[in-house]
Amino acid sequence: MKQFFTLLLMTFFISSCYTSNSLAKRINENPMVLTPTALTGLYENRIEGDDENSLWNDLCLHNKDKKQNIAEGNQVFLSYTKGNEITAELYQGEFLIDTMTLPGKPKDKFFTIRKGSHFFSLIFLTSIQSKKTILGNDANADLLVAQGHSHKTMLMEDEAIDDAEIFTAVYLRRSEQRPDRKVLK
Repeated sequence: MKQFFTLLLMTFFISSCYTSNSLAKRINENPMVLTPTALTGLYENRIEGDDENSLWNDLCLHNKDKKQNIAEGNQVFLSYTKGNEITAELYQGEFLIDTMTLPGKPKDKFFTIRKGSHFFSLIFLTSIQSKKTILGNDANADLLVAQGHSHKTMLMEDEAIDDAEIFTAVYLRRSEQRPDRKVLK
């Protein structure tokens, strides 16, 4: 039994997917030092010319219940005031559409979110899902995002499923102030 748990632990550490440093290396821009005032701000929700992704839906990797239609919301206000969480607010103009709080921790020049990862093992079957997002700012105070999402399933020691994706983006900063909070009814 001790050997089984040792094997299980080794499998987990060997197949653990993303580190903050490996995601940071995927970002082409040089990040600034992470501070609450630098990260807190109003950002574009979409990248010009990209009709498939949005900042809000990137953050929803860690909270699937909050996913929005890509056409909804043109800006996201991020508020980083506490050491271990950020609050994201989705706006359409001045109207607040939705909010979510994401736990994480500051590490080096990025705020790291790792919510929704899991590890499951049942005798011969092992399933590992890893979700990680890092947020930081470049010299223009634009938001740098790198995200890794993978799912591995192993039968005995052979990989049955290996699905991994890494995404990076830069979202333009609009201002340091949140819009007036008018709520849509």
